[in-house]
Amino acid sequence: MENNTTQKSTFSAISINRITAERFRAYSKTVSKSHSKTIDTMIDFFEKAKITPKSEVMISFIRFQNYMIGRLYYIEELLRTMEREHIKPTHDMLKSLFDGTALKRKKQQPLLLGKASIQMTREECDMDEGKVTLEKYNDVIKARATDRRTFSKLLDSIVKVEPTFGKPYFKVEMDAAELDGIRQELDRKE
Repeated sequence: MENNTTQKSTFSAISINRITAERFRAYSKTVSKSHSKTIDTMIDFFEKAKITPKSEVMISFIRFQNYMIGRLYYIEELLRTMEREHIKPTHDMLKSLFDGTALKRKKQQPLLLGKASIQMTREECDMDEGKVTLEKYNDVIKARATDRRTFSKLLDSIVKVEPTFGKPYFKVEMDAAELDGIRQELDRKE
């Protein structure tokens, strides 16, 4: 091929799209001094590498390159997320410890206090331990007995109905007035 370029060459015209010709002229300036030498260099490259733009090697290389670029973008995003969520907060905590800013904060009261360190009156102490007077206890027992009777009466009025077709269900056999009375009683207790 060098023999062809060293001999006095005659020029031949090739028709190329104007936009493509402008791109080639700009690219040719970066490769060689003349357009002919640029084309010769390009042809030599493709012949020595034994590839063409339509060869399977080039197509698979471009696919692999696109795949690797996608993986690199994923790794980059993963690293940024890890830095934002894990490394930076840890760094800030360690920095505050070494700078002493964590120690400069006001001393707060301890979260857990022993009973010996708290001073209370006798009434507060009784209430703290869950102690109630005998009168309140008796009132709670009476209210519980009343609620128990009402609930038992309500349970006794529930009957299971098994129809011929469909699923069995429960039915409350009680007057509307009785049911309203139970509701009002429960509302008063709230």
